Amino acid sequence: MGHRITIVGPGAVGVTLAGAFATSGAKVSLLGRPGSHLDAIAAQGLALRHREAGTAHRHWFPTAHDPARLPYPDLIVLCVKGQHLPAAALAVRAWIAHGVDVLVVAGGVPWWLPSTAGHAGQDAILRTVDPEGRLLELLPADRVMAGVAHFTSALDGPGQVTHASGTRLVVGEPTARISDRVTRYTAALAAGPVHPEPSPDIRREIWEKLLGNINLNPVSALTGATTVDILDTPEVRSLCVAMFEETAAVGAALGIGTTMTADNRLALTRELGPFRTSMLQDALRGRPLELDAIIGAVRELARSTSLPTPWLDAVHGLLELRERVRHHS
Repeated sequence: MGHRITIVGPGAVGVTLAGAFATSGAKVSLLGRPGSHLDAIAAQGLALRHREAGTAHRHWFPTAHDPARLPYPDLIVLCVKGQHLPAAALAVRAWIAHGVDVLVVAGGVPWWLPSTAGHAGQDAILRTVDPEGRLLELLPADRVMAGVAHFTSALDGPGQVTHASGTRLVVGEPTARISDRVTRYTAALAAGPVHPEPSPDIRREIWEKLLGNINLNPVSALTGATTVDILDTPEVRSLCVAMFEETAAVGAALGIGTTMTADNRLALTRELGPFRTSMLQDALRGRPLELDAIIGAVRELARSTSLPTPWLDAVHGLLELRERVRHHS
């Protein structure tokens, strides 16, 4: 019998994972906000195209915006932007309280990171992403699994998503071990188009993904440029390198080491070809930007470790100004 899995946040990444779990034999449900996308999936199924494989599938999933209307799951997969994570977790807190396993696949710095770092200062709450500590109370580090998605997907229209490039999903425990549940749920993806990789050091995986997002996401939102356009402009690429180096220094101060260099990380991104980052896609659609989880949290951790971040500060300030102007225009 397949695992019962509820995807919370059926955006591009969420439904790509939903299709991968379903292909591997899981019974998948979708929990999301009311709107045309969820309505289209409920009425017509999910049209999921895999560009690299040259295939397309239509999946049918139970959908709802009220968890009480969905089957009781074995696993909750939270696939929402950082600014929506507290509300999403609270929406399924009854399931969490009953011991349902939780996997969070999100970009940026996770709320539990300071509680696992010996050099993050006295406060275990990362207030930029978890202002009142509710997430840490509901989902402490030993309660949740973390996933790092190394693939890109895009919403083409209501109920239509393209899995554009990449196939990896790295999964691990914040407490730095490969647990039985990590092994169990990575195996539940084994037959699908997303290839799972258990990791004994998910903090490093998260930080190395962040080292590519901390610069390209905000710079793309400011300029409207694709990743290749950014990396092929020498002056802008130099800015990305400087932001990488500031972020790497914060990670090192927290005990999160990496052998990755800026050139290594930017080369990995360039191999994916030209694409619009998730932050640029949100900017073009007039949605709130995932600013706090990606840049704000790193700046908060930098202050707790007494490290200067002038380039991160400058880009953060520009994006905050952009958002204020947009909301008042």
